[in-house]
Amino acid sequence: MDRRKFLKWGSFLTVSVATTTLAGCGGSNDDDGNEGGGESGGQTPPANGSITYSFPQGVASGDPRPDSIVLWTRIEGDAQNAVPVRVELAYDEAFAQKVNLTDATISAEPDWDHTVRHKITNLLAGTTYYYRFTVGETVSTVGRTRTAPAEAASVDELRFAFISCQDWSVNHWAAFDELVKEDLDFIVHLGDYVYETVDAGFQSGVVESAHGPLTLPDGTLRSDGATYATTLADYRTLYRSYRSDPRLQALHARFPMIAIWDDHEFSDDCWQDRQTYEVGDDETPRTARRRSANQAWFEFMPADVSLDLNNPSFNNIQIYRAFRFGKLASLVMTDQRLYRADHVIPETAAGSEIGSRYFVPKATLAALEGQKITAAGGALTPVSMLSDTQRAWWKRQMQNSTATWKLWGNEVSLLRMQFDGTQAVASLLAQGIVASFPTVPLQAATIALIQDLTAAAKPSPSAPPVTDYDNLEAVLAAAPASLPGPAISAIKDSLNSQLPPSMLLDEYLLNVDQWDGYNAERKDLMAHLLNNGIQNVVALTGDIHAFFAGSVMADYDVATADLEPVMVDLVTAGVSSNSFFSYFKSVVDTNPAFAAAKPLIYSESGGVVTNTFNTTLNQFNGNWMKYVDTNAQGYAVVSLTESSLSCIFKKLKPLDGDKAPASPAVASQQVLTVAAGDPNVTVVSPI
Repeated sequence: MDRRKFLKWGSFLTVSVATTTLAGCGGSNDDDGNEGGGESGGQTPPANGSITYSFPQGVASGDPRPDSIVLWTRIEGDAQNAVPVRVELAYDEAFAQKVNLTDATISAEPDWDHTVRHKITNLLAGTTYYYRFTVGETVSTVGRTRTAPAEAASVDELRFAFISCQDWSVNHWAAFDELVKEDLDFIVHLGDYVYETVDAGFQSGVVESAHGPLTLPDGTLRSDGATYATTLADYRTLYRSYRSDPRLQALHARFPMIAIWDDHEFSDDCWQDRQTYEVGDDETPRTARRRSANQAWFEFMPADVSLDLNNPSFNNIQIYRAFRFGKLASLVMTDQRLYRADHVIPETAAGSEIGSRYFVPKATLAALEGQKITAAGGALTPVSMLSDTQRAWWKRQMQNSTATWKLWGNEVSLLRMQFDGTQAVASLLAQGIVASFPTVPLQAATIALIQDLTAAAKPSPSAPPVTDYDNLEAVLAAAPASLPGPAISAIKDSLNSQLPPSMLLDEYLLNVDQWDGYNAERKDLMAHLLNNGIQNVVALTGDIHAFFAGSVMADYDVATADLEPVMVDLVTAGVSSNSFFSYFKSVVDTNPAFAAAKPLIYSESGGVVTNTFNTTLNQFNGNWMKYVDTNAQGYAVVSLTESSLSCIFKKLKPLDGDKAPASPAVASQQVLTVAAGDPNVTVVSPI
């Protein structure tokens, strides 16, 4: 094999160059000189022989740049040998105006699951192209794609959608039917394209009949009965299965996609090559599993990246990368899993994910983060999500971008999501008092209870606090119709019976698997933007299975009057994954330590469940969080101009029995806007 072929096949991202002349209809556009593809290894059977070929996962395109695009497909028919595949590109869907390509016959290799990632260069900027693949007499579906505008081009409008969290085994995929109808330039996928588990508790009984149960060829059985992908064959099975859905195939065939991974492409709440299913899990490297996940993602994503199988480590692939769309926008896509440090509070220290990754005491987390930074001589390395190298790259991208808008494909939310247990409990108790004794002023009773609970003795985390309610008693005695001593005594007894474990009377961060758990690095990134006067930065975020929108502050821990917004975070709900609300509802329903927090998550009357979680989050995060919907599936569509960004959160209807809802499947649409030069979100009336 000569050096040109070695480079061509080294990471199995093949390349063609488009020439300026049109190819003749039906004529060859391949100057490779070897249509059999035999140089790529293995005996290649004739494509027009007795073997029947197919393209069971359709076609896809991705990573649009002004002069290039990556095309993808997968071939079935000959499991053992390389298969020659011809690539065709045209300006029209009928392929009457074909684009002449060099090296247009490539090889689908068995070592790469017969997938093809083919980059075409020397294309025209801002141009729509059509493409297809041919094996013998078998022709693929026709795909449509579009290159990015030239870097110096003035762009009136850019339209795109961003999506995440499309669990095959939960709810439905009608979102893809709706997305195909949109007028978009591209799709941003923020990860959780596949879910590594099958038969997990959250994946049972709530899925459309069009999605049958998945079975992994190998897999590892967990103690809870779930099975998780472990081998390359497992991960390939997931991608093949997910891409067998005609709705997802249609989406890929319609728009180019810019994708990044999150955790479930490898393992839930992972970091580097560590899994976190059980306490102590992440003390053991899972390098082979991580490398298998890396390879399967690389094989099935139309991404302009390379994979080095000769590198024996788990970080043998770099998927963080940047894009430009004329003068209007730049886009950075970051990798927040492959390099991140362990969670600041390990699961072994907390005893479970509660206290380590979820519902974590804010002061404890901050103190331990500070200790790690001090031990590292002031470096962020042991508390970083991005790593030192990627963080420096991110800063350069932001500072060097001359585009009006700087978009950030960001897997996990930057918005602070905190909860003050003392204030929340005091508020609930005060509301109960006023319901029985309307003459008692609510605000005064709430403040008094906050003071009493803050000063209360706390014998142990699991025991309720002990207090004499001195401040509350003074309020009750001074009420417009002051209460008699027996009534006050009865109120105290009632309150004591309702007090939660002392552990709840603290300030908590709800989810430190996201940026709240890497606060020092978040502050460092925001300081970089602020100190360099970098404006119009908007994060496009997924992961958390809820809609959120708000401002990212320079420092969330300063006094309210000193809060300074730096950029905006827009968070889309998952396409199908169970909601953020459902997770917390499960916690208060099943964990006795958190049962007293139930009114903060939901209320129930006559069998009807009312979401109170939205209100709770607004209560403690309202200075920066402008929109919250914790119980949703859906996607987001963005329209970008020089003067403003408009984002529509599109919430989906639920399952109709065991069927996806009929079109239109969108139940509601919430518009949010961001004006150029202003790092704040305006919530517009729903449409």
